[in-house]
Amino acid sequence: MIKVMIVDDQRLFIDGLRALISNEIDIEVIATAVSVNQAIEKMVENTPDIILMDVQTPYKQTARAIVKMIEKYSGIKVIVLTTIIDEDLIISSINAGCKGYLLKNHDSKHLLRAIRDVYHNEVVFSGKISQILARKIIETKYDNRELLNKAFLNRNIHLSNRELDIACLLTENMSNKRIAQRLFLSEGTVKNYISGIYTTFQIHNRKELVSYFQRLLQK
Repeated sequence: MIKVMIVDDQRLFIDGLRALISNEIDIEVIATAVSVNQAIEKMVENTPDIILMDVQTPYKQTARAIVKMIEKYSGIKVIVLTTIIDEDLIISSINAGCKGYLLKNHDSKHLLRAIRDVYHNEVVFSGKISQILARKIIETKYDNRELLNKAFLNRNIHLSNRELDIACLLTENMSNKRIAQRLFLSEGTVKNYISGIYTTFQIHNRKELVSYFQRLLQK
């Protein structure tokens, strides 16, 4: 049986969600709370597997609340269930350790499936949230590529576009196989490119090369 706690300051929403879950044979609501502090107090008596938690006010308190609950009860998994779409809030919640970020207008069947998926160590996001995360990843990759290229040019080092792609992926400690898969190249081709990069930077140790590139990104 999957034990769920609902943390939300809207009693009407809590009651509706409890009613929805009560129809499931493998999920039960063991407690509800209107605040994180109240939730932690109730967890002393009965620790849930999953916490469905709305965003706290102010928003910055959400990540702190997630960290606080996970640190106190390491086995629990937190799903943020809210109406708020805010990129910083989403990222900070994920960094804090939440295993899901769902919107309250999520279809009830999808919500129940999400609870089961998170219980089985999956990570779940609403479609809109997934789009935001995907865009953020793409922007970050692009930013890192540009930062590396700028650092190289400042040192009068000119890499081809493909060498720059590979240098950027090296900063993520990717193996030749993973780089080849990401760029749709053969491992042999990737190895040849990396050999060329070694020569360009006069560094012939992969760990040292990766460390050097990572330091450039931090400057």
